[in-house]
Amino acid sequence: MIRKLTEQDRQFVLPYLYKESSYNIFIIGDIETFGFDTDFQTIYGEFDQNNNYLSVLLFYRENSIYYSHLTKFNVDYLSVFKQHNFSYMSGKEELMTLVNPYLEKFSFAPMYFCKAVELEKNISKDEEVKQVKTDEDIKKLHKLLIQIDEFGIKKNTLEEFTKSTRSGLKMGMKLYIEKDNKIVSTVASTAETTVSAMVVGVATDPKYRQKGFASKLMVSLMEEYFQNRNKELCLFYDNPTAGKIYKRLGFKDIGKWVMMSNIE
Repeated sequence: MIRKLTEQDRQFVLPYLYKESSYNIFIIGDIETFGFDTDFQTIYGEFDQNNNYLSVLLFYRENSIYYSHLTKFNVDYLSVFKQHNFSYMSGKEELMTLVNPYLEKFSFAPMYFCKAVELEKNISKDEEVKQVKTDEDIKKLHKLLIQIDEFGIKKNTLEEFTKSTRSGLKMGMKLYIEKDNKIVSTVASTAETTVSAMVVGVATDPKYRQKGFASKLMVSLMEEYFQNRNKELCLFYDNPTAGKIYKRLGFKDIGKWVMMSNIE
């Protein structure tokens, strides 16, 4: 049986998701932050005859995430798909491989999924690193990110970017290094739960690369979460060079994550 979840399901769905908290960081974070009664988020659960969870499907704006502790996909979810206008679906590689045949117009992009619970080396925190807090910080961050194509924010106005950034700060933090009165490198966390957070938004101005700024930011972020918040960090990567940097700091591969995107 598949049904839409409500606030009454919170006490049961979260323990199910926390059994694999790293893989479910986005679903957990969205539930803990936004709950079940918003107009931009809908969560479904699949149950067996004893009312035990078999899978969970979340829609958040144009994004969706599918999770099951089993390697299975119930085709009854296809009728749920038709009720939502989504452009992205993501999840563990073994699950997305099962979903992929039913989403013919979606691309299939696997990434390495890793996590860290401590710094590999005892590297001191850098005083250059600052935290995004003000609208002026956000404005400078916008100027950096519009230079980098893979962030896809060129079409976003400063007002839109400021609004989304402010919203994002409720689920994590953004750090930066400033040189010549401009932000030249940044990293962020998001989807923060009671036990973990996701590292995102690692970027450096092309003119300031190869100076170790990204590593300094990662060290500061890791120290904040490991020492002050007692939480682990997760991240995705598909760039082998970036992967070597992350592993040198203490991240270890735990599996693969797939992002499927509507290519129409």
